[in-house]
Amino acid sequence: MDQILLFLISSLVLTLMPGPDILFVINQSLINKKSGLIISIGLCSGLVIHTLILVFGLSVFIESNKDLVLYLKYFGTLYLFYLAYDELRTKDKLVQKNTINGLFLRGLYMNLINPKVLFFFIAYFPNFLFSETISISLQFLILGSIFIAQALFIFFSVSVASNKLMKVLKIDTRSNMITYLKTFVFIIIGLLILL
Repeated sequence: MDQILLFLISSLVLTLMPGPDILFVINQSLINKKSGLIISIGLCSGLVIHTLILVFGLSVFIESNKDLVLYLKYFGTLYLFYLAYDELRTKDKLVQKNTINGLFLRGLYMNLINPKVLFFFIAYFPNFLFSETISISLQFLILGSIFIAQALFIFFSVSVASNKLMKVLKIDTRSNMITYLKTFVFIIIGLLILL
């Protein structure tokens, strides 16, 4: 039980650290809290897939195929650069961009195209195996469920807080400054994936 508590605490700290996912949630929550919440669900759905890859042992194949990882990184960066371009191009067409399916898929893609997430799971989860009698796959599933639950809680909280802050500061979320900020954040996230 100590291992699970330690895993939960360290997962909370890691999720709160500024990284691509948390920046993505903040970026999408600036104009609309609902957008940030749907993006969060998409991101955590990606975590479900990463957990299942770990549980079913497919991580060994992915880890040994360095070309696939490289292609994922490049694709992820290009996708985020496209989002930056799309942000500038369609800044006056918010209704078109903010469909529920579109936001969900944007969050899901964002998580899946970042191979660092899977490698993080591969490196991180084995350190917190907590039982000699429960199968490793089931332990990975339990740890993955804990990680996903805390990530969803944090992403939701960050989404609500960042949107509230914009309202408290009375910042016009439709201004060119916010559009350029969001575009810049997409570019930064893309570069972070490449590193």
